[in-house]
Amino acid sequence: MRKNVERMAQNKIPGQRFLLSYISGLLAVICCLVPLASYADDNPLSLMRDDVLSYFRPLKGKVVSVNNGMAVINAGERSNVKKGMRFIVFREGSVFLHPVTKAPIGTLEAVIGKAEVKEVGYDTSTAVILNGNVKVSDKVRISETGVRMLFYQGKNVDWSLGDSYYRLIKETGRFEIVDTAIETDNDSEVIAEAKRLNVDVVLILSAKESAGDTMLKQRLLWADNSLKFAEDEVRVAVAFIKELRFGEEFFGPQKGDVRTFVDLPFGVRLITAGDIDGDGKAELLMSTGSDIRLYSQGAAGYLSGLYEIKGTPNDDHIWLDVLDINRDGKDEVILTLVKDNMVVSRIYEFKDGNFSVLWKGDVFLRRVGNELIAQEYEMGEGYKGAVFKVAWDNGYKKGDNVSIPRGVNIYDFIFINEPDGKKLVLAYDDAGHLNLYDEGIRIWRSRGDYGGFQTTFKRAAPTIMVERGEWAVKDRLSMQNREILVIKRIPLVGMAKGIGYSKSQIRSLWWTGVSMEERTIIDDIPGKALDFTIADNKIIILDMPMLGIKFKNILKGENPIGTVLYIYPLKGR
Repeated sequence: MRKNVERMAQNKIPGQRFLLSYISGLLAVICCLVPLASYADDNPLSLMRDDVLSYFRPLKGKVVSVNNGMAVINAGERSNVKKGMRFIVFREGSVFLHPVTKAPIGTLEAVIGKAEVKEVGYDTSTAVILNGNVKVSDKVRISETGVRMLFYQGKNVDWSLGDSYYRLIKETGRFEIVDTAIETDNDSEVIAEAKRLNVDVVLILSAKESAGDTMLKQRLLWADNSLKFAEDEVRVAVAFIKELRFGEEFFGPQKGDVRTFVDLPFGVRLITAGDIDGDGKAELLMSTGSDIRLYSQGAAGYLSGLYEIKGTPNDDHIWLDVLDINRDGKDEVILTLVKDNMVVSRIYEFKDGNFSVLWKGDVFLRRVGNELIAQEYEMGEGYKGAVFKVAWDNGYKKGDNVSIPRGVNIYDFIFINEPDGKKLVLAYDDAGHLNLYDEGIRIWRSRGDYGGFQTTFKRAAPTIMVERGEWAVKDRLSMQNREILVIKRIPLVGMAKGIGYSKSQIRSLWWTGVSMEERTIIDDIPGKALDFTIADNKIIILDMPMLGIKFKNILKGENPIGTVLYIYPLKGR
């Protein structure tokens, strides 16, 4: 599926737009050729493309017999006829004469019906008559006109892989590809969309992991009767996908140019997503700092308000997560806040249309993978003691300590699981650098910091003349497959973060086992990115643009600091 969300184009003058389009187009061709050259004729995407084309090669034939709704055609394997092909049936009419010379220049043809090949012999094939009063001597044909195709890329298909295959199909010139904005794993919904869009054929692309590689499957279905007539599955090596990503990074169009923009009518500080009501769909949860508001996501980024968890004006939210703690099929809301110089965490359960507090305590809480972890708090100091697991058994129970390097706190880190079972730790330090640890030993550190942290608290001091530094709530680190996604903020003036930020980025880190590969996957987010979440193969970024003050909010007594959402497709990265 290729969702067209170009709602907010980059502002470029016409000359720049032409030049960038030209260069992007030229280098996109290079991007395609680089990986293809490495894999020569056994490129798995080319093999799949050729199989699709084999069902739509222009062909001609004639009906030689008709019996009980079946027609025998004088073309078979020798003419490249395949089971599942569809022929248009024509019948010749009167001779068409030149209007001046009256010389015969052709024969008028009338479309009689349609037939689908069920059995193929060497010189003949047998087809079921789908419609029309087909007779002996009628002609059959697969014409050269473009075939209307719905190309649907499943959520589990790597974006670079799906996009490359989409372009290979489109560049054949054989298909008029129709895009759709729906996102579903239900074939019947895809077929319904295909019928609505009046297409002829549906290509559904899906993927699964197998021994470190990707098994890429395509299915071809006729839109009118949902009949599958072809299926292919190929193995795609991880090296091939990495080449595609390399080409995409340096030569292909930036993902940052494709986004949905949502202007929020209130200030938001934190964002996450989860299935709170158990309907199988992820809701968006946004914290204003004192309240939590839940929304459902509609097409083109539209949000519909659902529920609200009200707090008090003294609440200061510092972390928001979701996790199905009690294994009831619904995510619980995990909130940590500072109130009256104390840290309080609450777990909210949604039941019978309302939220209730499932648990409350004076520790920091956070989700890591599918586990809940915690750390104690000391007033005026911040984090205290070791990070430990929380076992949920009809209530909160303190578990074993989490194995992380000394000095790493609850919101600082994420695990990287190596193929050999080893667990590495990627963690922020207080200077804003990222560090990679192997059994407590640092093996990598980022060259620069990532722009500082948005939530900091001063440590208690005996007098105002003494500075004891700050403790900080670090930025969210998110794992997508084996890539870690992280926010990078770019200051307006050098390292002067206090003045503001010119833009933000989403960067990807990939540990190869030898080195850390880092690249920008979303660039030019205006202003200061505050938080992000991943839901339904989209990355949703909460951003505060420069000078984003909304004066009408002041009159309403609401937060005047304007925030927006940028929603980017993230196709199974």
